Amino acid sequence: MAARIVNAWLAGGNAVSALWVGQKMQRRAFHEDRVLGLAAPSWSVTALARRYRIPIETHPKLSAWKDADTALERLNADVLITAMTLDIIPRSILSRFEGRAVNFHPALLPHYRGPSPRIGMILDDTASLHGGMTLHCLSPEIDRGDIVGSRTVPYDGAQGFIDWDVRLARAAGDLVEHELARYLRGEVVPTPQPLGSGSYRKMDKAEVTLPEHSAERTKWLCDRLGESGLVRLKAEDAACKPHRVSSFLRKLGPRSSKPQRIGLFTMDFDSADARVRVARHFRNIQVLRYVRAIRQTRRSDPLAVSS
Repeated sequence: MAARIVNAWLAGGNAVSALWVGQKMQRRAFHEDRVLGLAAPSWSVTALARRYRIPIETHPKLSAWKDADTALERLNADVLITAMTLDIIPRSILSRFEGRAVNFHPALLPHYRGPSPRIGMILDDTASLHGGMTLHCLSPEIDRGDIVGSRTVPYDGAQGFIDWDVRLARAAGDLVEHELARYLRGEVVPTPQPLGSGSYRKMDKAEVTLPEHSAERTKWLCDRLGESGLVRLKAEDAACKPHRVSSFLRKLGPRSSKPQRIGLFTMDFDSADARVRVARHFRNIQVLRYVRAIRQTRRSDPLAVSS
């Protein structure tokens, strides 16, 4: 999504002073972004930054960064754009960008405010109802700023999470090209969110962690979220990291009380009510699925922007 926003912003004749990322940004995310850049450069933040010579700067949380104002002064930027930010932007920064600070949120606000809208909607079975992309003004409160524009992008279980993620990203690019450009020209008046409406969603890791769930629920989670890499199998050795799960393969039989069997491609373990086998999740395969989804949505998605 960040890459589509940057791409659409540059295509509109604008410049980018810098791309700021948090210090807790996972190395895994940068790795996947670089690999994606080899096949689809305009869908990769690092590829776009390299092409347009945009610095990528790593900084602490803005709310705890004492030198943020000084750094902004150095950049001399006049618009602040955030994408699914997990940080509350300090008032001192918001005042610097009065009327020119916006965020992209992957849900139809005021529904599913908070840090886990996409996963929360899928877990709650409401992604076909509240799925979409909202462009809203940044505010001191989480996801409560006035709405500049939105696109409805319902989740299609038959297509899967990655297809949905790509269509959400295309919607973000479309909002940059149209509503954001008009808003910055003063042609769009943002709409306040109704007070007391909507919802807030924060995902509990236990919701997507195995083996606590039944075999049926394990299959359900894998079918809907396996592509995302968020479904994890907790290792029996507490010192080991959880294993990422890609898909549900089959139910092997009743619980066996045997230890987990972690193979090169598959994993067997006792779920809450049965012995099951799942496939392991691999990063590069996930990237290939993104490339396929990018190509497919370019042909079929009416919200597609230049790729």
